[in-house]
Amino acid sequence: MGNDVPLERRKIDRKKGVTINVLGRVAAGIPIEAIEEIIDTEEITEELARTGNFFGLQIHGNSMEPRIYEGDVVIVRQQDDADSGDVVIAMINGDDATCKRLRKYRDGIELIPNNPSYEPMFFSNEEIMTKPVKIIGKVVELRGKL
Repeated sequence: MGNDVPLERRKIDRKKGVTINVLGRVAAGIPIEAIEEIIDTEEITEELARTGNFFGLQIHGNSMEPRIYEGDVVIVRQQDDADSGDVVIAMINGDDATCKRLRKYRDGIELIPNNPSYEPMFFSNEEIMTKPVKIIGKVVELRGKL
């Protein structure tokens, strides 16, 4: 198991990571006001960091259970669009952020919770412009707690 190899000969292959900020909490339920205070940091790989700008958000609520739980941290790639089926962070009314699965339609979008106790939120193309509703990022990684 390597215990018989002198410590100075053991090679530890550690890849460097990139530290990103965890910015407040995001609702997994009813949208809550987006908080942009730094509450923690997380580390992502250099390879991932090269693919865009990233931030973390702590989940508040249970609408994304059983996959994403209260207190989990999601790693988010900052982007203003995503594909149907992606888990996204969306801003509603300019200051309420929520974590939901995106479903695109010709006449609008739907933000869908994993938890069947919550109803999907549908926004017409007109509502997307007037409320507004804006995708701010795609969830690319989940950091859960034991």
